[in-house]
Amino acid sequence: MLILPPKHKCYAYEPLSLSSFDPLYHPNPYLLPIPLPRSQQRIIFSAGLSCRNFRASPLPHSSSTSPQFPSYDDVTASAEDFYVELGRLLALLPEEMRRRLNVHPELPDLIEVVMDLGRKPLARFPSGDFVLSDHNISMDDIQHATSQVGDFAVDNRAGISRTLHRISAIKNRKGAIIGLTCRVGRAVSGSANLLRDLVKDGASLLLIGPPGVGKTTIIRDIARMLANDYKKRVMIVDTSNEIGGDGDIPHSGIGNARRMQVPHTDVQHKVLIEAVENHMPQVIVIDEIGTKLEATAASTIAQRGIQLVATAHGVTIENLVMNPALEMLVGGVQSVTLGDEEASRRGVQKSVLERKGPSTFSCGVEIITKTELRVHRNLEATVDVLLLGRNPSFEVRKLNQGSTKGLEPILFTHDSSKTIRESGTEDASEVNACSAWQDAVVSDESSCKDVDTLCIFLYGVRTNI
Repeated sequence: MLILPPKHKCYAYEPLSLSSFDPLYHPNPYLLPIPLPRSQQRIIFSAGLSCRNFRASPLPHSSSTSPQFPSYDDVTASAEDFYVELGRLLALLPEEMRRRLNVHPELPDLIEVVMDLGRKPLARFPSGDFVLSDHNISMDDIQHATSQVGDFAVDNRAGISRTLHRISAIKNRKGAIIGLTCRVGRAVSGSANLLRDLVKDGASLLLIGPPGVGKTTIIRDIARMLANDYKKRVMIVDTSNEIGGDGDIPHSGIGNARRMQVPHTDVQHKVLIEAVENHMPQVIVIDEIGTKLEATAASTIAQRGIQLVATAHGVTIENLVMNPALEMLVGGVQSVTLGDEEASRRGVQKSVLERKGPSTFSCGVEIITKTELRVHRNLEATVDVLLLGRNPSFEVRKLNQGSTKGLEPILFTHDSSKTIRESGTEDASEVNACSAWQDAVVSDESSCKDVDTLCIFLYGVRTNI
């Protein structure tokens, strides 16, 4: 059986030469090229069919919901702001360490700097660790760094005012700081464009991924997208000031979204309810749901008809299903005893696991890497399949910057344990992420009477064995 979604259209753009961004070009997979005029647009079709008979036609948007693509000046200003904020983080380091970092070729991709008492400092890049000094870190070095940041909260985290950087402390048994992890924070406009269709439709999204994969970066851009592009009333409940940055004035990366700070992690669930009752939001954005109380509060908010966007630590949806503290986010799990006749009809044991109730979130997103997402459009159906001991179907959305295929969507169905279809783009060396991968580029019926137009979205094929 073929499951076909509603017809969508999207913008298709010619890849922009990276050399035009030098020296401010930041080699980040989320950096968007600038849209070209329609006369220079190239057909990009991602349904696995030949696109010779298709004509590109952008979907007309109203002024109130039209996505705002960055201009060259915006991209340049964003790059300049990033280096200014990065300089504020590097100011925490001794002179020798700053000098070595400034000449490192991967400086724009810096992940974090680690300073532990009595050890050599390390800078962590995607390619590996880099020793910043031949001398061990002294207590003076640590005190110099901590004197320039805000106060450390109960979770041993601090920040630099109006930046997204996070400074995490390691303390000894007496409470003295003996180690620091200085993590670079970035506001990457366009990092959530692979999920734009789900965000626009009002779906509640749960993003799952291991630490460091980019969950906070994506939900920050979702908050900006909802507030600026779709004019929603967005309230961010910021657990550790990672979404909106440190200080009372939030970072510009969240756009027009508002932010409520959490004084203590133990009261985050109360702040969630307070945000709904006092500020009348249409969307609530939550970073790092980690306790049963927070999961219960999120479920309560969802029942009031408010769109939720949240993150949780884990690798797959199955991790949440098996987590007693967070299982409520996906509907909860209960053991059910079946009668002999029903068990025989289903072909299962008499005691089975079933979903207890409706899921708090309508869609689940597993973040595999910064360029690859797995989307479960129907989270309840995914949980039901997992409880039956089967592999659920999901969509894979990729931003393959280095491939000649560019934006390369791949659709999987694991019911049959094999890939059903792969599809890509024709004659494109690099494609930006300005639209969701599954949006088709087809013309309106009135504008394509002279060509044969056929567009099929193959989401999955299930066979009854």
